[in-house]
Amino acid sequence: MNYVWLDCPGCGCQVAIQFAERPDRIAGSVRRWSNDRSINDGRKLEIPRASVAGDGGFTAVCVCGAELPVRPELVEHASTEG
Repeated sequence: MNYVWLDCPGCGCQVAIQFAERPDRIAGSVRRWSNDRSINDGRKLEIPRASVAGDGGFTAVCVCGAELPVRPELVEHASTEG
């Protein structure tokens, strides 16, 4: 599983994007929280492989509609292996 943590330029919320790479797409979710925690929601993430840059970067969309550029150097890779 891959993770990226960002601040949304649209709504100002903290955003967590978690995703897995599939042969045909990137799939996961976008989750956002406001600083006062009055906002806590999310949306499904589906990025067609054709929309992923050669370096692995892509653009996700916050629940508020703002574009969130996901740069490969920001991605954290988590593993369930011990």
